[in-house]
Amino acid sequence: MALHFIDMRFFRSRVQYLCYFIATLLCSLPYFSARAEEFIIQVTSIPPYVLDGPRQGIACDLIAQALATQGIQTKFVRSNNKRMEIDVRSGNADAGFAGIPAGTSNVFFSDPVLEFENVAVTLSDQHLSLRTLSNLADKRVIAFRNAPSILGSEFAAVIKTSSFYFEASEQHSQIPMLDAGRGDVIVLDKRTFLYFAILQYGEQKTRERYQIHSLFRPVPRVLAFHRKEQRDLFNKGLRTIRENGAYAMILRSYLRD
Repeated sequence: MALHFIDMRFFRSRVQYLCYFIATLLCSLPYFSARAEEFIIQVTSIPPYVLDGPRQGIACDLIAQALATQGIQTKFVRSNNKRMEIDVRSGNADAGFAGIPAGTSNVFFSDPVLEFENVAVTLSDQHLSLRTLSNLADKRVIAFRNAPSILGSEFAAVIKTSSFYFEASEQHSQIPMLDAGRGDVIVLDKRTFLYFAILQYGEQKTRERYQIHSLFRPVPRVLAFHRKEQRDLFNKGLRTIRENGAYAMILRSYLRD
């Protein structure tokens, strides 16, 4: 199934709007309360998972609706990974999304909120064949920050022999760098790539211009909570929205086949 992104600023159709509205209603109606508890969730900007604008992003919507089933409101606060870990461990924030390394002590990790599917992307007119990670060894690779720690030891070993390896501080800069010939391959999440590429070129030109190579296993992305009880409530809510269909509705409101 190929995933393509709609315009993130608006719902493409009334049907998608209705799906999103129903998802919100399903999760929130039984628990409306002026005195609902509020969780402060720290996030970093990761389009299309965390967005600045009318829509919060896929991850934020999933998190908010999961917690709404437990009578908990959410407040999302922009942060960075270092600050996020400090604040969640100290209790200045209730949780942080996708920014705290696995195995960090004194936090409690949730079930996966969703999975990031990292891919390698090349220009179609270069006709590059990438079947295994070893094919990256002689390529100029542009990845995202801390990619070796996320993509695993095999990727880390391969880039050591790469003729050129660079980590972009902002993921939106990776596509322009590839277009300008500053690298042969960019490595990033598939949904993130499609979000930026389609915003710039549209769906048809994106399909024609780029080749996507699936070289990596999906990476589960989780919330890290300050307290175990908070984590358990979220996991319960996440199971609820998966079972009642709200989870799938939220995804469909952003994506289409």
